[in-house]
Amino acid sequence: MDAASLPAAKVDAAASASDPAAFLEHLLTQRPIDLNQAAPEGCGPGMDGFLSMVTHLVDTTTHNATGVAYGIARISFEARTATQDAQKNAQAQTERIGAMGENLERFIRGIVTVQGQAEALRADSQGITLLSTRGAREAHEASGVFEQLAQATGSNQNEIQTLGKSFAQVTAVTQVIKDIAQKTSLLALNANIEAARVGEAGRGFAVVADEIRKLAMSTQKSVESIATFAAEVSRSLQIVTQSTAQFATQMDSGKALATAMSSNFQDIARNIEAMNGGVNKVYTQLGHEVETARAVNGQFAALSSTVQTSANQTIAASERIANEVQQSLNASQTLFEAATQFVTASKTSQVMRDLDAACRDIEGALEQALASGALSGQALFDEQYEPVPGTQPQKFRTRFTEFIKSRIQPIEDAWLAHSEQYRYVLLVDRNGYAAAHNSAFDRPLTGDYATDLAGNRSMRLFNDPVGLGAARNTNPYLLQVYARDTGEIMQELSRPIRVGDRHWGAVRLAFI
Repeated sequence: MDAASLPAAKVDAAASASDPAAFLEHLLTQRPIDLNQAAPEGCGPGMDGFLSMVTHLVDTTTHNATGVAYGIARISFEARTATQDAQKNAQAQTERIGAMGENLERFIRGIVTVQGQAEALRADSQGITLLSTRGAREAHEASGVFEQLAQATGSNQNEIQTLGKSFAQVTAVTQVIKDIAQKTSLLALNANIEAARVGEAGRGFAVVADEIRKLAMSTQKSVESIATFAAEVSRSLQIVTQSTAQFATQMDSGKALATAMSSNFQDIARNIEAMNGGVNKVYTQLGHEVETARAVNGQFAALSSTVQTSANQTIAASERIANEVQQSLNASQTLFEAATQFVTASKTSQVMRDLDAACRDIEGALEQALASGALSGQALFDEQYEPVPGTQPQKFRTRFTEFIKSRIQPIEDAWLAHSEQYRYVLLVDRNGYAAAHNSAFDRPLTGDYATDLAGNRSMRLFNDPVGLGAARNTNPYLLQVYARDTGEIMQELSRPIRVGDRHWGAVRLAFI
């Protein structure tokens, strides 16, 4: 801006200030101070040199402060990133060590459980040993009993065989008696016939012969009964003989089985005794393992505490460095804010002029909408941010969102196109809500977080310290250098937006 472009009142005032003091007084009354104007002729060449020197000082300071601020902003971003990484790593290490400690504790509990089971097994094995010893003894005793029973059975078998032979003799004798009775009966019958032939003289003999015949028949019947009984006894003796033989065989098998059982019980007792020795060794070894594991667990606890302490110290140091870097960044930004008090031919001054013009366009559009009824005051100052479902990063909607998108976004895009060094021109309300970002950052949602984070930044709340700092600033300008959430280092000049007599928000212009 040169003297020819100044308003008439300012040109006249500059022309009337014909001496250096009056001209300097005139400059100091301006906000911002326009260092582009030439000194009146009456001030002499020294005043032009002074203005040139001040301009050079302001521009050099601004340029150097820009470089320093960029470097500090990068360091600040990396310090914050390092702090976050340290916190994540510390958390991950603590969780890993904690998980290892828990696994070790479970391992110890498992060993103790196995140790208890080994102790129970040892007690059970001792009981089994006693039972096996007793079983072997009882099996041996049973073998002796089977031996005695076998001997008794053999003796009984011999007696039964002898009795069978005696009954066989009885049967033979009975058969002889039966034969004699039959012959006697036949003889008596013949005698009775002869006596009847003799007549009266043979009557007495006939009576005797008849009695003899009756006795023979009776004897024959008795002998037949005895024979039947003897046959039944014989059959019974045969059955008893067979049963006794089978019993004797079973006694022999039982004796063999009892002998084998005794041997098996003895083997079991020996094996259980050997196993008991192994269990004792395992029990003792498990005790050593428990002690070792508990010692290691104590070391893990100490290691976890050490790691946590070290991590906390690292995080605290990182946060302290980040805070100190932020303070340095704030100090460097103070130089920028001082530079906004002057108008030169520098890039910062050009940004200020474009930002002023953009604010006038946007404030004019808002006031016109209120005046025409296209937008109500309640709708414009709506702070009920309704979340848009299914969006990540989270988006919000208000009653003025669609108006900003349709009427203000074109103004933002037009001013963004004024310079290739501009990165965005963005209107936000006092809470950092950006209803509509530049079209370049308002692409369709893809559902991919990383893509949408950079590609669709409309309808989001930028309520981080930088965003709220710009949104709630009421000074003429706020110049900030910072790293965006995408990692890009930005220079940003913002200016408040007022609607009527109320502070509504700000316009943020980022440039490099």
